[in-house]
Amino acid sequence: MSQTGPPRLGPLRATDLVSRKPAVGAHAGLVACLLLAPTGCQRDGESTDASPRADQSTLASDRLATGSADDRAGPDPSGDPFASIEPLRARPWATWPLENIDLAGYDGWRIDPVHGGFELEHGVVFASDPDAFVLAIADARVVEITPIDPSSAAQPEFELHLDHGQGIESHVGPVSDTLVHAGLPVTRGAAIALAAGRSLRLRVTVDGLDIDPLLALRQPLHRWPGQLRRLPAPPAAPPAAPPAAPPPPG
Repeated sequence: MSQTGPPRLGPLRATDLVSRKPAVGAHAGLVACLLLAPTGCQRDGESTDASPRADQSTLASDRLATGSADDRAGPDPSGDPFASIEPLRARPWATWPLENIDLAGYDGWRIDPVHGGFELEHGVVFASDPDAFVLAIADARVVEITPIDPSSAAQPEFELHLDHGQGIESHVGPVSDTLVHAGLPVTRGAAIALAAGRSLRLRVTVDGLDIDPLLALRQPLHRWPGQLRRLPAPPAAPPAAPPAAPPPPG
């Protein structure tokens, strides 16, 4: 008849207790060593894993708390708060068509000085010197160069038409000589012609409709250098001569 229950253990012998005592003592000593001296087997300054040491973590936390040397330096000594974010600085899209600017006429309605009626003026007029360099207001491609008055017996004058993309075009004239040709790409501020006379008109169109060029330029106004100088005081009037003495009587 077979047994189905768990096997019975024999009587515990004295040799078993004697042989197990050293093993129990060894395990207890190892546990005590690990609990009391967890770094006893490590060298000073070394780490068995990739975790940073205590002094390294303290240095990193101090650096995060105080900031880097550039952050502690404060704002730029030049006074520009955007000196550290130069790529975010807005670049001007357009520039003036002349080096020295003196506005002589504005876009919009005006009263005709001869007839006294209202008339609509497109574009702005600049006072200029003859043969002054005319500049491209923005990156563009020269569309065409058209004569203003072909039947004039005087020096021929032209008007330049530049395409700036997205339906924006600029028209500048009169010019006496052109430095570009149709189809040539130009960059902002490049010399494209020579002024023909004492005035230069700039028109800007968007999809063929005239707009105020000042809305597209958005540039500070620089006056002529001669107008920036303070005029000297007028000379003092000479003292009046004393009245002449009357002639003696008779």
